[in-house]
Amino acid sequence: MMEPLQPTFQKSNDAYQKSNAKESEIYTYPVPLSPVMNEQHHHKAPNHSRPLLYVPSTLWTRSFAATVITETVLTVAIESWILMSLWDDLDEDKKADGPMRLQSFLGLYIFALLYELALSYDALRRKNTIQLVGLCICNLGLLTYGVLQMQEIKDTIASLTGENLSDHLEELYHIEIILVPVFLGIGTVCMSFFTWKLRAEFSWSIYKNISADLQMKRRYFTYQVYIALLKFDFFFVFGSQLQILLVVFQAEDVDFILNAALIPITIATLTLSAQFCKREKTKSLVLMMFFMLSIMGCFGITLFRIHSPAESADFSSVRVSLTLFAAISLLLMALTIVNAVMCILNFKKGLKIHINPPKKRKTSVSLELESQETPTRFLLN
Repeated sequence: MMEPLQPTFQKSNDAYQKSNAKESEIYTYPVPLSPVMNEQHHHKAPNHSRPLLYVPSTLWTRSFAATVITETVLTVAIESWILMSLWDDLDEDKKADGPMRLQSFLGLYIFALLYELALSYDALRRKNTIQLVGLCICNLGLLTYGVLQMQEIKDTIASLTGENLSDHLEELYHIEIILVPVFLGIGTVCMSFFTWKLRAEFSWSIYKNISADLQMKRRYFTYQVYIALLKFDFFFVFGSQLQILLVVFQAEDVDFILNAALIPITIATLTLSAQFCKREKTKSLVLMMFFMLSIMGCFGITLFRIHSPAESADFSSVRVSLTLFAAISLLLMALTIVNAVMCILNFKKGLKIHINPPKKRKTSVSLELESQETPTRFLLN
């Protein structure tokens, strides 16, 4: 009975040894990497965070950045040179009304050019096509504003002092009349062309982040328009208030205090409006819309006073430019409120995860390190 079973047992033993040998070759167990291991075997976790300093990396982003930088450097250099010449040519006892107007005009122009440069960097970094379009319109507006303020500056120069000084200052400003509009016109054409090229490039980036969901892309587009409007609101509100504070009112007036307080209120309102929309806080955003309506009421009163017969003399030196700034501020604030309502209607529909992604936990780094594995073999006995 035992003899026929021996070959069978021998065969099964040989089969077990062969399968055990195969398992010893097949089973490989990963060993997690440790930070103390050799640098040749250490693999860092991929870094998906946005770099601290954005550098344009494509042809059209570099072209747009180079155009804005060149335009800003040339125009700011001319405006600064004229502004410094005013300080040297005007006597101390005559730096009251007229020179203050000239300095406010030129200072506001310099601030506008530098602010446009900062917005250009922000638009390229965030790949915001809407903001790039707004910058092209803003550049055209700077060209228009420069043409409109020519007559005001000429009248201010003529009313300063004697003919010799007036002729000298007007000769200085002729440089700005000729060169600055030329630079701004060329810059506007180049920026518009590069924006058209960047539209397709940024659309592909949005497609990768938002996916092909048409409704989600429309919600994201509404959010981009809203953020761009807030940034341009700040410039025109600040420009209007700066002209009022430096040209029209004296420091002891109640109007001066009220208009000075409007600047920090506006900055806080616009900043909080962006944050509340990003975090989808409906009640808080509605409160910010109420503050926007109050700011619009202040600009409405300013426009009424500019063209009122009783007070028009106080605004004679800045009537054209202040009317332009106040009217644009009212228009942009109205568009911002309308767009804020559209953003509120898009709350709780999945956009928040794209514009305000949750922060990764610290353990995610260690998990990524553990996923970077190297195999090792050992025999099973």
